[in-house]
Amino acid sequence: MNKTLIMQALLEALVENLHRQQAANEQASAGATDSESRAETKWDTCGLESSYLARGHALHFQELVAQIDELRGMTAPDFSGHPIGAGALVEANLGGEAMFFFLLNCGGGMELMVEGREVTIITPESPIGAAMLDKNQGDSFSFRAGSSGKILSVK
Repeated sequence: MNKTLIMQALLEALVENLHRQQAANEQASAGATDSESRAETKWDTCGLESSYLARGHALHFQELVAQIDELRGMTAPDFSGHPIGAGALVEANLGGEAMFFFLLNCGGGMELMVEGREVTIITPESPIGAAMLDKNQGDSFSFRAGSSGKILSVK
């Protein structure tokens, strides 16, 4: 499986998410400043709530921009024969099923279809990412109560 293709698919997904966040921010900002949102009583908080929502969208937008910049500047090294770290593509057996995980500092939790296979992006802070960190091909790992797996390959 090609790491460059996975990174490109992740980049496209993050950019798409960025556009959605921008549109959501614009909509919430408009709702916060619209004359119809002006409070008519002290219990009317629609405009205030819209401003909080716009602020949350703006913060998420900034996080996505940082993740996109980081991903664009990254080259994933080859981890064959080396302990797992950020940039490693890991095939692991979990519950009798072979799964692909790409350990990155951004995009955690996203699932992508690349070359006909599902790849899950994980971060070192995630339970499974932390369990795999610094392991090698052939090692077993465990996370959460009772969940365990075996590392089949590392690229």
